[in-house]
Amino acid sequence: MKLIPIALIIFGIIIISAPEILAYLLWGLFIFLWINGMIIWGLFNKMKNKSGKPSWDDYVKFWKYKIYK
Repeated sequence: MKLIPIALIIFGIIIISAPEILAYLLWGLFIFLWINGMIIWGLFNKMKNKSGKPSWDDYVKFWKYKIYK
């Protein structure tokens, strides 16, 4: 017997009988994604600017104008 179809059927029965479990699973997924996003964002900012201080080289250039961040 294949275990994956049996596991999916059991999971479906559990979700139908107790739908609040699905809400907890979605809540956990969103928290997991949010934490991973914060970690990746922090690592990206560390790699982008090693000193931790904003520098005057951080700007966006439009034509001959520079907008400093």
